[in-house]
Amino acid sequence: MNYLVTYEDALEMTKVYKDFNFSKTEFLLNGYKVVTFTYFLCDYNHFTKPLSRKPEVNGLDMRGVTFVFNKDGSLYKRFLMLKKFFNLNQVETTQYSVVKDKKIKSVTIKEDGSLIAFINLPDGTVFAKTIGSFDNEQTNAAMKIYEDDKELRYFVEISLKSGFTPLFEYVAFDNRIVLKYKGRELRFIGFRDNLDGGYSSASSIDKEYEKAKIPREQLMKWGEIRSEGYERLDVPYVKSAGNYTLDELIELSKTEEDVEGWVVQFEDGQMIKIKTEWYFNLHGIRTMNIFREDYVIKNYLEEKLDDIISQLDEKEDEDAFKFVDRVKLAVDNYLKRIDKEVKELIEIYENEYNSDWHYFAKFNNKWAFFGLSVSAIQRPEIYNKKKIEFIINKTKHLKKAQFFVDKWAGESDESISKWRK
Repeated sequence: MNYLVTYEDALEMTKVYKDFNFSKTEFLLNGYKVVTFTYFLCDYNHFTKPLSRKPEVNGLDMRGVTFVFNKDGSLYKRFLMLKKFFNLNQVETTQYSVVKDKKIKSVTIKEDGSLIAFINLPDGTVFAKTIGSFDNEQTNAAMKIYEDDKELRYFVEISLKSGFTPLFEYVAFDNRIVLKYKGRELRFIGFRDNLDGGYSSASSIDKEYEKAKIPREQLMKWGEIRSEGYERLDVPYVKSAGNYTLDELIELSKTEEDVEGWVVQFEDGQMIKIKTEWYFNLHGIRTMNIFREDYVIKNYLEEKLDDIISQLDEKEDEDAFKFVDRVKLAVDNYLKRIDKEVKELIEIYENEYNSDWHYFAKFNNKWAFFGLSVSAIQRPEIYNKKKIEFIINKTKHLKKAQFFVDKWAGESDESISKWRK
């Protein structure tokens, strides 16, 4: 059986990486302790070898994995979201030479929205969640759709009772990056089996969802729905792209428009992304933007550098790799500085002011990162998001971004002058 993250290992990862690359957030929902984990600015080794003393452990499931506890402190359930996967040719395991002969199980269109999972508590209450939160615009919209759609609600509940995490893409006219949508909709992506970690995409499951291993006694309950005039549960889902070979998809990616790309799942369970030339050109990824500090900072913090790097050649674009690495180093150094000062502020808040917010704010609001400390104290689940917004705003103009990189890359004046020639 492939490794599946445990609560103990997830906690150890957050401790080793000091809540930076891997972090956790605790919630209290209906009186139940709920802990969700996420990752931030991780490279390939963070995912494949996060704990040196435990070579069997990986961080691929740290993207939103959630642990729900009973009121006596025992574990109720672990809910898995999508395992981290990479672009074609991005890392050693997704090189064309490695995957070209693998049999494809399914190809689905990559939607341009927000990943949503549904979980339940021991008392049966259902909640929608994004990777790191239960309370934001996307989860609130997802819950509204769930509550208003009887078929969807039943589909989610039967999936949860059967041991699966149902995964959806929330797409909406006001929740997009590139593609345009009408209205708001939850599109079913697939199931994660919370016991063995298996993933079944929507396009690989037949209409009765038999292949998702839902027990027959659960399927029989669909009679309750059919008696009300339904032939089957009609849940919107992410469509299959068709029966393509890997080579055909690569060729199609050069000409297809108005599509971000595709998610390919092989028979052995591995998943990869293939994105279109149209998508890359729209973002200017193949242009001189790669040598703009402001552009690289923004994409690095928004975790879109995967797309950029996957389009570069290690030999021909060596200068671009060096440039990107230098910008990343500056950002990492500044993030560590923020975390250090915010941690100091939290200690002052707890120890010197006994968590008395009024006096803490009155005498410490001049600190450079006071605003970020407010997020870390009051809403830790949005702390990383606020850090990202803070740095992007600080470096949104090229000259300011260049100054930022020069200051925080940790280089000598001689090295800096080299980069400015």
